[in-house]
Amino acid sequence: MAISNPNMFDENVEFAGIKLKVDPINRKRTDQSDNVMAVFYEEQPFTWEFSKPYIAKALQDSNGSIDFLDIGCGSGVFSILVSKHFPGSKVIALDKSARAIEQAQENAKLNDVRFEVKHELYSEDSFPPKSAKVIGLYPPYHLYPEAIRDKIPQHARGGSDGQDEFKNQLQIANHHLADGGVIFFNQMCLGDDKDPAFARYIGKYIDGNPSVVYTNVFPAMSTEDFLRGVYGEKHPDYVKKTAEETPMVYYNVGIIRRDSKGEIKEVPHSVDLRGRSWDDRIKLHYEIAQHEYK
Repeated sequence: MAISNPNMFDENVEFAGIKLKVDPINRKRTDQSDNVMAVFYEEQPFTWEFSKPYIAKALQDSNGSIDFLDIGCGSGVFSILVSKHFPGSKVIALDKSARAIEQAQENAKLNDVRFEVKHELYSEDSFPPKSAKVIGLYPPYHLYPEAIRDKIPQHARGGSDGQDEFKNQLQIANHHLADGGVIFFNQMCLGDDKDPAFARYIGKYIDGNPSVVYTNVFPAMSTEDFLRGVYGEKHPDYVKKTAEETPMVYYNVGIIRRDSKGEIKEVPHSVDLRGRSWDDRIKLHYEIAQHEYK
């Protein structure tokens, strides 16, 4: 099956041999259920293409009892991909959103795969220590002033610097990552003109002097240009302060390995971006920001 080029308004998506029903970015929430993140080529399909070799090696080399923990599973996309491409894997999908769990279960049936689902907030007690060969983290990273936090959909609440939930999930995943295992992540991250901020803090949350291999999906962009594209003339103090403190914004996919080497390495990628660019990311975050005014 050819990889499609999904956009934020799609309800049905196909790529890498799977089919998904997802929420379009402009879905109106008529009750307390939260939207489930839409699919974008540079997010789920790209992340899968880049991470798949690392996942395969960890599944072979690690001694964990659980093959894959899908944290914040959303539509179930990565649980389905691992189940399809690595048959027989023990996969557990977790999400705090009831709508996400329901959608993950529906998509599992659509793709004729089975995996366990857990409807709960991710915590150290969610799984046994050092049990997971592979952990997937794709936490929210939308950037916003704290004053409008409660108006932003839950799946997009990353904090004013977009890193709050990523740090929280890293700290918890540290307890569940098995020896020889990997964490793969998809993340937009503020930084300076050298590297994204996570390159300096991941080692504080993952024990064992871990190594990080990451790729810049797009070249780094000016934080001010990005935020002005999202908010226009709104929130000028927030835009100015954020851009002064962290002048560049990065979009990355990365692999964390607890290997005692402590290497932080940026690598190029050869994944076809199919014309996607920062312009598409700005349009996406602009749509998320519109919840402030609804």
